[in-house]
Amino acid sequence: MNIFILEDNFLQQTRIENIVKKILVDNKIEYRHFEVYGKPQQFLEDISERGNHQLFLLDIEIKDEEKRGLDVAREIRKLDSQAAIAFVTTHSEFMPVSFEYLVSAIDFIDKELPEPTFIKRLENVILNVSNNQGRTVSED
Repeated sequence: MNIFILEDNFLQQTRIENIVKKILVDNKIEYRHFEVYGKPQQFLEDISERGNHQLFLLDIEIKDEEKRGLDVAREIRKLDSQAAIAFVTTHSEFMPVSFEYLVSAIDFIDKELPEPTFIKRLENVILNVSNNQGRTVSED
């Protein structure tokens, strides 16, 4: 599994990274690539693989640009129709808008959820991607 996080706030970067790493260890999930980015351009430049083993955790507001994460998701979807995309954001009001972008996100996780709920939602996303690795579209 490859995991990419796009989050411009350093404290949130650290929080999400630590939670994801703990989930991977606790569930004995192996990963090949794990990167955290603060800048969308660098993030997009580093995407080289395709497939359902790719997980992207995206913030929606990047550097005061609302919907920037949605634009990034659209770019990811152009490159990879099978990748898993989940939004991790404080802007839950953009959930309905995310459908207009046609990016097929598997979850929309609010950073302000109570910590146990936030962790469980991230874990559900990671387990879903882990369990679906290597499955064909028809099997899925």
